[in-house]
Amino acid sequence: MGPFVRALLFGCALVACSPLLPAPAQAQQILVLVQGQPITSFDVAQRIKLAQLTERQTLTQKQALEDLIDERLKIVTAERFGVTADKDEVDKMFARMGSRSGRTPEQLTQALAQSGLDAGMLKTKMRADYVWNNYVRGRFSSVATIRDSDVFAALQSKGEDLTRAQRTTEYTVRQIVLVVGRTANPGERSQRMAEANTLRKQFTDCEAGIQTARGMRETVVRDPVIRTSADMSAPVRKVMDETPVGQLTAPEVTRAGIEMIAICNRREVVGESAQKREVRAELENKQFEAVSRKLLDDARKSAMIQYR
Repeated sequence: MGPFVRALLFGCALVACSPLLPAPAQAQQILVLVQGQPITSFDVAQRIKLAQLTERQTLTQKQALEDLIDERLKIVTAERFGVTADKDEVDKMFARMGSRSGRTPEQLTQALAQSGLDAGMLKTKMRADYVWNNYVRGRFSSVATIRDSDVFAALQSKGEDLTRAQRTTEYTVRQIVLVVGRTANPGERSQRMAEANTLRKQFTDCEAGIQTARGMRETVVRDPVIRTSADMSAPVRKVMDETPVGQLTAPEVTRAGIEMIAICNRREVVGESAQKREVRAELENKQFEAVSRKLLDDARKSAMIQYR
């Protein structure tokens, strides 16, 4: 479950959950027209509630109104350039969000309603974010100018060693899976975990250890693969670096069973380091955000926005 979904579903436990009144039953006032489309006081109240549930933010009415104006402009502008997301696409995104938390779209809609939020508000935001990101990335690709000199300057400002920034760690690894059936009872799962821990203690080099693993019941040994530190998240790199060559990582429960990784070789090679890649990504994100802000500012200047 992603942080957005966790925040969304956990929010109902923090915010007083009450049935959502249908929009017509609530006092509404048109606050602004964006390209002729109205944004009402009900929309603003819904946007404030959405921010509380998903972002842990408390928006003022003005902030919520401006966010809604931006959302309308994102959709209108992206569609003008042929970037769209129809109802089926948005419904699929909504369904995927629900499935990550073990809910059907109907159950997610009901959970939102119990928190006083119309699912349509969330779907509109999802649609706006989706089409706008695609639109901006299309425009961004033609203006992106992240040079190595920019990356090195940023690394230097962070106190990073520029020589090491041009080297990466290469790992030769093998995955070992002690298969556990989905219908296995807790006793069987505990037994397999005990077997995994025993193997880990006995595993002192890849050649002999792999042969031992292959002799175990219902155990899969994958072919060796090479991975670099630049392709790993910081927590994964930490585990890979702290595990001695010729030994196994700690057993981890997965859908397939009990999994461990054998570190068969580790060496430094010339290549882009994880730090360099992360800094490049940071610079690209900053530039992307700047392009996004400029395009949105341009859209506001050319749009018909009538406050009431």
